[in-house]
Amino acid sequence: MAIPAKINRNTKHDLAVIGIRLLDDAHTTWVAAAVESEHALRAWFDADPPQGAAAYITYRAALDREEAAADDLQRLRELTQPYQESLARRQ
Repeated sequence: MAIPAKINRNTKHDLAVIGIRLLDDAHTTWVAAAVESEHALRAWFDADPPQGAAAYITYRAALDREEAAADDLQRLRELTQPYQESLARRQ
């Protein structure tokens, strides 16, 4: 059973703040994934031939995580754009 929510000006502001926090978290996640990807790439380059294949697979997995994090960040940026503008006008 859904409970109707009364949305007022304060609720909209609170939602905007939550959206911006989610965007910040997504950015932090992407930065961490980018660093992990860079480290995995360096490990692949530095790997001896016997470990090269495993290092490459590790790098590709890290690259996939970075790409997913970048996609999430971009989508959240698009979704929170109106909230960012709203908060900027309010300050």
